[in-house]
Amino acid sequence: MIVLRFTLLPLLALLATGCAEATIAGVGAMAGLAATGVSTGADVYRMGKLDAVDMVAFDDQIAAVRKAADELKLTIDKQELYDEATGRWRAIIADDRDSRFRVYLERRTANMCRTRIDVGMFGSESTARLFMARVRGEISGTAR
Repeated sequence: MIVLRFTLLPLLALLATGCAEATIAGVGAMAGLAATGVSTGADVYRMGKLDAVDMVAFDDQIAAVRKAADELKLTIDKQELYDEATGRWRAIIADDRDSRFRVYLERRTANMCRTRIDVGMFGSESTARLFMARVRGEISGTAR
């Protein structure tokens, strides 16, 4: 909602100028800008990062990430609970071709966990979404 508000204001200003060329170009630019920050699903993918929040205990989410990596035959190169007080865990995961991505988990409440999958600016959105789907499958018991 906030993204749309900020993109509509400049668009309205362009429409008020009366210049047809500026309006058409502006509409295209504003539509492209709005599309980068808006998501229709529960997850938001922006600039190489997939952000999601799920109703799951922190320890269960860590276990689900490990199981999903194993199921997809990915290697967890490094993992650590780097802030035990606030509940923050991270891992570096690699495939057979040594392509790596990072997974960050953050406990928000006893039953809510934030997940960020960072594949990098030029990384694969499909990889991030597949991995998140497998993590959720492990949580719900529908994996395999």
